[in-house]
Amino acid sequence: MMPFFPIPYPDELLYSVLARYHLRSGNMSFKATIEDVFGTKNATAVMELPSNLNALINNLPLNTEYTADYFIDNHTLFPFYTAFLPPKRSQWVRNNMMKRNGKGIYGKTGIMASSVVSNQFFKFCPLCNEEDKERYGELYWHRIHQIPGVLVCPKHQVMLCDSQAPIKGYNKHQYVAASEENCIKQDIAVAYSDKTVLHLIELAKDVEILLNSHFERRPTEWFHEQYRAKLIERGFATVNGNVMQKKLTEEFVRFYGEEFLSFVQSSIEIDSNSNWLTNMVRGRNRASHPIRHLLFARFLGITVPDLFYRQLTYKPFGDGPWPCLNPVTEHYLKPVVKQLRISYSNDTKKPVGTFSCDCGFVYVRTGPDVAEESRYKIGRIKQFGHVWEAKLKDLVEKKLSLRQTAKLMGADPNTVKKYAAKLGLETYWEKRSNRELIQAKGSSITIFDKRDYYRGEWLKLMNHYPDKSKTELRQLNKAVYAWLYRNDREWLQLNSPEPRYTYKNTRVDWDKRDKEILAKIKVVVKEMLNSTEKPERITVSLIGSKLGIRGLLEKHLDKLPLTKGYLDSVKESRRDFQLRRIKWAVRELEQEGQELKLWKVLRKAGIRKEYIRELENKVLEIIKKY
Repeated sequence: MMPFFPIPYPDELLYSVLARYHLRSGNMSFKATIEDVFGTKNATAVMELPSNLNALINNLPLNTEYTADYFIDNHTLFPFYTAFLPPKRSQWVRNNMMKRNGKGIYGKTGIMASSVVSNQFFKFCPLCNEEDKERYGELYWHRIHQIPGVLVCPKHQVMLCDSQAPIKGYNKHQYVAASEENCIKQDIAVAYSDKTVLHLIELAKDVEILLNSHFERRPTEWFHEQYRAKLIERGFATVNGNVMQKKLTEEFVRFYGEEFLSFVQSSIEIDSNSNWLTNMVRGRNRASHPIRHLLFARFLGITVPDLFYRQLTYKPFGDGPWPCLNPVTEHYLKPVVKQLRISYSNDTKKPVGTFSCDCGFVYVRTGPDVAEESRYKIGRIKQFGHVWEAKLKDLVEKKLSLRQTAKLMGADPNTVKKYAAKLGLETYWEKRSNRELIQAKGSSITIFDKRDYYRGEWLKLMNHYPDKSKTELRQLNKAVYAWLYRNDREWLQLNSPEPRYTYKNTRVDWDKRDKEILAKIKVVVKEMLNSTEKPERITVSLIGSKLGIRGLLEKHLDKLPLTKGYLDSVKESRRDFQLRRIKWAVRELEQEGQELKLWKVLRKAGIRKEYIRELENKVLEIIKKY
């Protein structure tokens, strides 16, 4: 039994804890330490996935509450190497790490067969070492720093250094502790581009999440389906799941860059028909290194927690419920539609959604949705439903005109006529029309006869009263005017007296107001451009809000030609605003005395990830000018 046991530090490898035990135990040989720890002289000092942990627990001092599961989850690389293994295989690895004989562990995890080679030497972060020395009085090996592909400390965002301590030394029983003698800071010989550094930081943070989150293990098919959903959404696969391999490979390499992929041992030959990326998306049962899972997930825009816990499905119309677009219901535009059937157009290859509400209203539109407002658009109405039809009956009984009825029903007059006939409704507008025909001719006539009759009546009025205006003629025969206005408006406009005068609103001097507002806006724009604070985008709405005249600018800008012309010349597009923010960020970093790195500028400017690629070259040009 061990006389004492060192308290493990945060993120410390169990290997490191045992190395510190050896130093403090006073043992002359490592075999003596091995015997203290495991009760045998034949155990091997293993960094990644040590075994015989049940023996370790049995040999701990009395009243020590550590368990084998605790060490496995918090002080070995088990959470990383088994994250993407099927549950049964992951449990097998855990069980065999507890047993005396750990044979087969590395084969089960795929470490031995992977083309991602493990590190040769322990790695360390110089800044972590400084903190550890000050806080604990000694150094130790952090497990996050030992993951192959992690070249940057996720906490301090500095490059990791190789120590002089080999992970697999000449003595297989030897535990080498971290020390100032074997952790000598060295200048990194490789010059990394800003883009590569940015990706290295992101990868290190993803690995850190994977190590510390204890995610539920999922079957291999789970990840295959997660990737498939995103590939379809991003346009790298058809709706049937057929992956466009060439397009995917080219975009993947362009996203990360060949330099970064080489450094994390994940290079890809674009013209090759077989590489690790194509193998990952093709085979359901192929094991891939965790680093490559993380690379692929980030490329597709999947966060690490979402990859494990949020079941992703291709949703071209977003999440339900969806809005009902039946204008006559109380729930109009409210998210109450729960029934959606998705099909795919053979011609456009796009998804087609059929939305069915409980009110009977059924509409169709083509996806995928690209903006929130897409949810409120109708491609075609398949069925108006019982609520809409009941409302039509109600309006017909109220004897409203056809135009009024159509407006309230949210449909065109011809549709209203069609459904009124379908429902066998006796409408006010048809009865009125028939009554007028009978009064005019004494018998029913065709629509063409009807049109000729009303045109003739209107021309008679004009000939009989040549000096009267259109409004005065209307008052003389309202029925004739109303019929022509509803059914023959274009002819009525062409065959009516010219207006005698045009009314002009003289209550507002728009020219004067235009000049006054223009002067105020110029002052606001100048202040926004010269401000040393984080830039605001120059838009009509923001300027209007600052001056308290947003409504005026949005509704009456056409009456302010000078103001409109000036605003058109100064308002910023998304890209213009991003470039101004980048220039501001460069100035700020320079004033703070910081080195102008691409990733620092982008982070300071608050540029969203989806725009980084298109702005990289421009940012580098701006940095060079400074």
